[in-house]
Amino acid sequence: MSNKNEKKSFIKALIDQLDHQTRMPAKVYFNYYSPNFDTEQQKEVLAELKKKKLISSYRWSDGDFVITKPSKTGLFQYWQKLHIEPVPEQKPVDTKMVFNDKTGEITKDGKVCPIPINTNQYFLCRALFAVPFGRDVTETDIVDMADWAKDTKRSVYDARGAVNKRVKEKLGVSNFIRWRTGRVRIDYEQK
Repeated sequence: MSNKNEKKSFIKALIDQLDHQTRMPAKVYFNYYSPNFDTEQQKEVLAELKKKKLISSYRWSDGDFVITKPSKTGLFQYWQKLHIEPVPEQKPVDTKMVFNDKTGEITKDGKVCPIPINTNQYFLCRALFAVPFGRDVTETDIVDMADWAKDTKRSVYDARGAVNKRVKEKLGVSNFIRWRTGRVRIDYEQK
């Protein structure tokens, strides 16, 4: 069915006509006009209602549909089901901060903070996320892991500042990595 709103309106108009009946008739003469919903489309809906056993039968006669044994309650329940829009499935939000060393991304609460791969910042994050948060990692371990033979320990300090800036901008966490002489650690408490 290409036009769901017209289908809903068509079924609602049928329900409204049944509401005006003092007692439920065995046969209803129903005419629905819409420039966007022609007779063939209306027949498709009636065929669907017959298949769902909400009406016994239908036929076209002298400009009206003749519908036999309509179920007002069944039609109303079906119309309500059509009227309710499906709720998109929501994935649980991960509140933990995680570093993906394949993509170089730090993620938290569905937000992403990209860290350039194979940079001092990347190797710093890789070393720090490999240990529990709050545990110190020596600058020497980071420099050795990254093979920064040509770099100095100052590079670790500079990388820490760059990562802190990115994490603050993208994830809203201030002072994420702490530096003390010769040591760095993640200063963030996982929830």
